[in-house]
Order: sequence, then structure tokens, then C-alpha cells
Amino acid sequence: MLWVSGAWVLPLLVLWYQVLPGSILVKTVALIVAVLLAPLPALLFLRGQRRRLLALAAKAEEEAAQLKLQLETVRFRTNRLREELKAADRQARLSHQLTLLGQFTAGFMHEFNNPLAIVAGRIEVLLEERKEDAALCADLEQMLKETRYMSQIATTLLQALRRERGSEIFEASIPQKSLEEALGALRPSAQNQGVELMEEIAEAPRVDVPEHVVGEVVRGLLSNALEALKGRAEGRIWVRLEPYRTAGAKVVARIEDNGPGVPESIREHLFEPFVSQSSGRERLGLGLFLAASLLDMYDGRIRYEPREGGGAGFVIELPPARFTRGQPYHWFAGGTTD
Repeated sequence: MLWVSGAWVLPLLVLWYQVLPGSILVKTVALIVAVLLAPLPALLFLRGQRRRLLALAAKAEEEAAQLKLQLETVRFRTNRLREELKAADRQARLSHQLTLLGQFTAGFMHEFNNPLAIVAGRIEVLLEERKEDAALCADLEQMLKETRYMSQIATTLLQALRRERGSEIFEASIPQKSLEEALGALRPSAQNQGVELMEEIAEAPRVDVPEHVVGEVVRGLLSNALEALKGRAEGRIWVRLEPYRTAGAKVVARIEDNGPGVPESIREHLFEPFVSQSSGRERLGLGLFLAASLLDMYDGRIRYEPREGGGAGFVIELPPARFTRGQPYHWFAGGTTD
């Protein structure tokens, strides 16, 4: 093909032979030049074709890369949709379980509150009848307090399961009091188990959460910590109420222990109901779910943080109450009162 395409030099070569002198050397040089120049058009053409083919190959490679990327995108979206479908199915089953649980709880609370009210009424009668016996009255007053507390929790429990805030009117609670009462209720169990309770309760303003809700959340976390510390030597639980320094910020309490901590595999689902894998802290029922639901009803929050040095830590955030006669203004102004 190269030599056929070089036929263009033949007319020039003939013309050159006729015009130039008849020297053999000159004619030989002219012949060599003609032979060398003959394939030049074909070489230029092939070079252009090569460039075009390389450009087509690069374009095809780019299109293949784009198709591969699109395929990966389709795979990612397919996997994501599959996960979303699984999550939706799991959520649907969970919603059905919660619906059944709510229906059961409503009936149970109705039956539960009736004998509870009878017990509370009978304790009040005994307090009146045995008011001369100071020791007995002290025990009866504690029993009455716990009975009323159970009634409050029973009423709030159904609201938490339905994720509805009740229409009840309540006074802003004192977080220090709620923490101390929860510690007092769980201290005997901790002593029997050999667990040391460490208190670090600072001054903080009242919070816009009912007292029994704060107490129930703290009691639940303390009970979980005691359960996690079973069989462990030198068990400790820290109950902290952080100093309040920033006006309008959340009031923060921390419940920490030096137990095994929460497995990383379930931390993302820690506040979901019915998470269960095995015994210990890998087995969750409704406790943390109800605690989170109760706080959420009153604009509070709870979250998990691993404790430095090993163990578990739960952070409770409570909204401060607005300024009232019992709530000094200096909490919000950042100063102090005389």
C-alpha cells in the first residue's frame, strides 16, 4: 500500500530526468530521493488514522469507566434501598409490637392502679391510726411515698409508650433532690452487692421536667449499672450533677460505672426497644427506650458515652425551668445573688 500510494512521484521523477543533465550520479540521487518520498503521504495518513483510533480508544475507555461508575452507583442504591426496606419492615414490626404493648399496658395500668390506690388509702388510714408510733409512721410514710411514686410512673409510662406528653401541670423539679432520692432508694442494693456509690452533685437550677420522671430515669440507669457490676470486684458508680455555668444551657447529669461497658455493636440501637443478643449489657429490653422516651416528652435527652478508663457512661440533659419566684434570676443572668 505504501508503494502504491507513492505513485505520485513518478511524474515528478520523469520530469526531473528530462530537465536535469544526463549525469548518472544526479539521476541516481534523484531516484533515491523519489523512493524515500514516495511513502510519505501514506505515512501521514496512517499517523492521522492512528491518532483517531487512539482518541476513539480513550473515549471508549472513558465511557467504560463512566458505565462502571454508574453500575457501582446502581449497586449502592440497590443495597441502600434493600437496607431501607429491611429497616422499614423492622420498624413496621416494632410499631406493631409497641401497639400491642401499649394496648396491654393500658389494660394493665387500669388494673394496677386500682389496688395501688387501695394500698395508698390504707397506708393513709394506718398513719392516722398509729400516729403515736413514730418509728412505724416513718416506715409508713416511706411506703406511701413509694406507692405514690409508683402511681405517677404508671401514669407516665403509657404516655412514654405512645410518645405523647401529658397535659398535666407540674412544678419545676430540683435535680439535686431527684438524684439524692434515687441514690437513697438504690443504696441498700449497692451495699449488699459491694458497689461503692460516688456522689458529685453540684449546684444547678430547677428543671422543666417532673420530679418523678427524673427520678425514674436515674433509678433505671443505676439499676442497669448495678446489674452490669454483678460479680465484679471494686465496683463503683459515679453520680454527677455538673456545675451550671452557662445561662439557658441544659442541666447535665452523668451516671458512670467501671463495669464492662456497652458493646459497640449495639450502641447505635441502645435506645431502641427489644434489642437482645445475649446476657449482660448486650441484652436490652424497654428500660433505656422508656428513659429516652420519657425525657423526649419534656425536651430532655439521654446519650451514651464510653467512660475513660473503661466502663459505661450515660449523659442526661435536662431543660432548665424558666424564671419563677423559686428560680433565682442569677441562673440566667450569669451572676450571683447576695
